[in-house]
Amino acid sequence: MLFLSASSVQAETAAYWRFEEGPAGGAVQKPFGALDISGNGNHLDPGTQAGQQGFRYKSETAYPALPETGDSNLFSIKNTGSFPSLETRSQDSNEGQGSCPTGIDLETITPSEFTIEAIFKPEDGGYRTVVGRDAVNVADNNSSLSALYFQIRPDDSVAVVFADVSGYQHIAESPADMIEGFDFSSDPQGETGRWYYMAAINDGSTLSLYLANITAGTDPFLVGQTDLTESPSPDKSLTAGSQSGQGWHTGAWSVGRGMYNAQRTDRCWGYIDDVRISTSALSLNELLITPKPTADRNPLFDGADPHIMLTHSKAWIYPTAGYPRRFYTYSSSDMVNWTSGQEILNFNLISWIPDEKYAWAPCIIEKDNTYYFYYSVGPKPAHIGVASAPRPNGPFTDKGSALLSDNGAPGFEAIDPMVFEDPASGKFYFYAGGSAGSTLRVFELNDDMLSFKKEISVDTPPNFTEGAFMHYRNGVYYFSYSNGRWNRGNYSIHYCTSDSPLGPWNYRGELVSSQGWFKGPGHHSFAYNKAVDEWYIVYHRWNNRLGEGPYSGSRSVCVEKIEYDGELIRPIIQTDIGIEQTWTGSYYRADFNFDGQVSAEDLLIFTGNWLTGNYICDTAPVGGDGAVNKPDFSFFSSQWNISD
Repeated sequence: MLFLSASSVQAETAAYWRFEEGPAGGAVQKPFGALDISGNGNHLDPGTQAGQQGFRYKSETAYPALPETGDSNLFSIKNTGSFPSLETRSQDSNEGQGSCPTGIDLETITPSEFTIEAIFKPEDGGYRTVVGRDAVNVADNNSSLSALYFQIRPDDSVAVVFADVSGYQHIAESPADMIEGFDFSSDPQGETGRWYYMAAINDGSTLSLYLANITAGTDPFLVGQTDLTESPSPDKSLTAGSQSGQGWHTGAWSVGRGMYNAQRTDRCWGYIDDVRISTSALSLNELLITPKPTADRNPLFDGADPHIMLTHSKAWIYPTAGYPRRFYTYSSSDMVNWTSGQEILNFNLISWIPDEKYAWAPCIIEKDNTYYFYYSVGPKPAHIGVASAPRPNGPFTDKGSALLSDNGAPGFEAIDPMVFEDPASGKFYFYAGGSAGSTLRVFELNDDMLSFKKEISVDTPPNFTEGAFMHYRNGVYYFSYSNGRWNRGNYSIHYCTSDSPLGPWNYRGELVSSQGWFKGPGHHSFAYNKAVDEWYIVYHRWNNRLGEGPYSGSRSVCVEKIEYDGELIRPIIQTDIGIEQTWTGSYYRADFNFDGQVSAEDLLIFTGNWLTGNYICDTAPVGGDGAVNKPDFSFFSSQWNISD
């Protein structure tokens, strides 16, 4: 029996389909196997029991429990064929027996206000209607249109479209590229798919459309809105229609399909979880996915062009910040809580830098206990400078002249430095190149790190614009970079692999691109967190933007955990979740004697401090709890036998 919290079924709930009947793998039964738990009796009937028009229950869900109520969420449904259809049928007809609602009859209502909510993980495709209402000849502008579409469109925008009782049509729609569906041909189970929540809220005056990327941990974001008061319609209530057709009847509601020209169509393939229809305009704190169960750890702070470096027990990020001629650094011991430090470099104190130049896109590297800070001086004619310090937080002393200048010449822009130590040769390579030319240049640095030994001829990889970064893992060199215009939606991250830090490049394609209202992810850096054996990407994006730009204002620095699939980097989803608190540093956290491995010697140290307050062995939770005990042993076991 389903247990319903009072808040999940409100007085204005006309229908609520949770799809919790199960079992996993079982077919949604005919007739009316998908129960309406609102108490009104508006159950859904599949077109077939499994088969071409049917669904099966799946154990994959967007949440293990509903955010609003905490009720278990065990099942979703997924189409079993190419023509999925779930629909209401209130009364007995030649289509079959009716569900005979005992409360609100969903098929007869013509509400002046409504809220439609759904959770889904769709395939890619054309028009995909998640929730619809059957009718014909209800919209004066197009007689083939049905009464309502709550849908994804071919350009991956989302929309709610409805006809009112006066024959007028109303639309709230988003820009393109809000949804990323999965490809059934390569991923039939949708393992790469993303869960979304969508809500259409009509309060009689305004039609609003909200979308949340559940996989990315976002709040519902307003992606489309229409002022209904601007319509000349005398009555904007949702129509139920009056004309039925062969094998269908007007006013019926559908899940997983729409209707056009009196034909069932616009199938929404993939997974569908909870669907709720209310006859009032719900407030945002009444929606199904509030309160959100995930914490927002992205963005970390405002800034751009972030370069991350890990030291013994701390992470440091060096961004282009909101200070036109100064650099600051941020530090963290857990990758979640970041502290802004003091100024580390001021252009006003460096005589060779002209007054009209700005502090852009730095990088940093350590060699022999000295930290070398490379930075961009822009715009063109641009320069790259270098300064050094005995500590990662400076203050840094400038070399006194530019390391590299472009002298205003076309074809190359001297910005976006990146320095990489090749673990195979021990050489330090310097990469640079900006959008004014989109050309990559590479140099080998001298031992002093302040001058070049020589320039090395390399090919500029495909789709290179700026923002080069190199990292190395398991014998593979990963060269990544930005493509596109920095203040537009086409700004993205691409990458190549190679068996050398100098190429030739094996182009692997786009790695991170604009996603919904996260726009223009570009300049970035990678870091290996040896403390927990994880890799991260730190990048900037334009947060909460719609359209293709140009954008203005502040960019935001974010971090995501990355995973590899052989030599490839798995596609990266931008999130609000970011990463959880974690130990951070350049040594394995359970390597208590710092010899590059977790072994019997570390176990002796650990057991020798059992039930003490020894900080070194107090590893769980992150930051410690004042005692070496069972959680610490679990963490130690997770790193047992790990080594360089």
